[in-house]
Amino acid sequence: MLIEVAKHIDQVKELCSKHKVKELSVIDNPTLQKDQIHFLVRFDSNISTIHYADNYCQLQDGFNTLFGKTVTLWFEKSFPDLQQLEEVKKSKRLLFEV
Repeated sequence: MLIEVAKHIDQVKELCSKHKVKELSVIDNPTLQKDQIHFLVRFDSNISTIHYADNYCQLQDGFNTLFGKTVTLWFEKSFPDLQQLEEVKKSKRLLFEV
């Protein structure tokens, strides 16, 4: 999965800039679906609620198109289990940061 993402790193960074991403990491964790690419994302905190949803959907659509498969965007608050969140944090690889 990491190699697949690395091949498209310039396009990933371009999509992040366009959709106001503050930080993006790829998650390489065996507890998540293996047939998908999983990203941990943090958007700019100055985005309004309306634009937040638009940026989220357009970023996910852009990644789905770029990689030709389902991409899941996760937020730290997406994980109800704190232990799973800690495991995810250990397995993440930073790709983009503003």
